[in-house]
Amino acid sequence: DHWESHYDLSLRIYFLMASAANSTCQYDEAELMLQKIFEKARCLDDQLPSYLLLNEIVLSQGNPKAAYDTCASVLSQLGETIPTSVTPEAASSMLAKTLTMYEEVYNDEWIKKKLEDEKIRTIAKLYNSCVIACFLCKSRQILIYHMCRAVQLSLRNGTCQ
Repeated sequence: DHWESHYDLSLRIYFLMASAANSTCQYDEAELMLQKIFEKARCLDDQLPSYLLLNEIVLSQGNPKAAYDTCASVLSQLGETIPTSVTPEAASSMLAKTLTMYEEVYNDEWIKKKLEDEKIRTIAKLYNSCVIACFLCKSRQILIYHMCRAVQLSLRNGTCQ
């Protein structure tokens, strides 16, 4: 079994095949490749790029609820808190907290700070995917929550390259 003898290579090849299938709108083929990755991957970290690609595929097929559910599930597995609902007051409070954080952190040094941690970078990308899905299928308050979490993550850790 090539997954046992050449795990890293198999993981990379299957991901590249899924990406190629997605690029040519062969979504079923891409999803088959991704399902094999989910089945054979040794840990969640190895699955993260595949979840991002799956989310892109599901969104492009017009299913934002499934995309959101996937993002929320993966973020939860990564230790992030994903609320089922957010009150308008909580959304306003989170937005105010994010703006305060921005005012405290934003400067020339922060702009130069690049996010090096691949796992945190992936979490930021998952939150960005959540924002897109939320815009299409969730309440404004949930959208604000995910948007603020993505911005706060960036403010704490730097920007993606």
